Amino acid sequence: MSLHLPARRIAATASQAAASRPCLHLQYLLPQTQRRAFNWGLSPKVVQNTVDKVKKDSAMERQKRLMRQSLDRTRGSSIFEDELEVQDDPGHPSDEISKTSPHDMYKPSTVKEHMQRALDPDPRWRVRFLKKKVRQMVRDADKPLTKAQRIKLTEKEHTSMSDVLPTSTKRLMFLSRQIVGKTVDDAITQMRFSKKKMAREVKWQLELARDAAIAERGMGLGVADGKVFDKPRQIQTKDGKWMEVKDPTNLYVDQSWVGKRMWIGQRIHFMARGRMTMMWKPSASISIVLKEEKTRLRQHDDRVEKQIKKAPWVHLPNRPVTAQRQYYSW
Repeated sequence: MSLHLPARRIAATASQAAASRPCLHLQYLLPQTQRRAFNWGLSPKVVQNTVDKVKKDSAMERQKRLMRQSLDRTRGSSIFEDELEVQDDPGHPSDEISKTSPHDMYKPSTVKEHMQRALDPDPRWRVRFLKKKVRQMVRDADKPLTKAQRIKLTEKEHTSMSDVLPTSTKRLMFLSRQIVGKTVDDAITQMRFSKKKMAREVKWQLELARDAAIAERGMGLGVADGKVFDKPRQIQTKDGKWMEVKDPTNLYVDQSWVGKRMWIGQRIHFMARGRMTMMWKPSASISIVLKEEKTRLRQHDDRVEKQIKKAPWVHLPNRPVTAQRQYYSW
């Protein structure tokens, strides 16, 4: 043997000490044994891929099961009942469950209870409000409609407010003034070719308001029953400009204003003599009111009628002179 007797005795003593598990700071002085783990014919990458595949399959099955439950809960007296029955057919090519991706689980819920809670959050308040309006209609049935009520029944409008925009009201105000009085198409064209940074945000808000007005209010749909519009009319706007109206249902921007929102950032402004102050980054929002051209036609007719009814101006009207002294004041 290569080791002498005293050295072999020291090695044996060290192995016995390792078996008895000494304290932690002495374990680092003992000889360490290096071992190798075997996967018995499978590489670590193959094992990990197999585990990931099993987990992914189980997650997909769980998502499909949740979607089946959601579809089952939405069945009932609905206009989409026929489409749901067609989707339940396993031989139909438009099987939504088999083509569902994991990202679809983050879409708005279509559960019947969730949709009802979002559309009608307080049913009792709605019932009380409808009863109150019915009582008002019965009580005021004999009274003629006021001008404001008649306008509200015959003319439509849509108000839209944008989200927080990272700009100031001073910069956004010029874009707001640029689109007032123009048709929606002309305003979108102006914002499309504008060099201002916030013009694209205003353009997006105009398109959003236009789509909401058409879908929610039924504005800008033209004349029903195949009727034809009358010949174009020349009208004068409230700004004194003359324009031609061909379609009374076209949308235009009646009002547009800008408002301040919360501060979205801050930084230190260093000045002379070791002084400093805080600089706050402002934000703003733009509100848009869309109306149809029939509103401008009515406003033009009202101004013309008011001008016709106006009496001529008399320099010395025949009326008694009051608040006069009978003596001179000098």
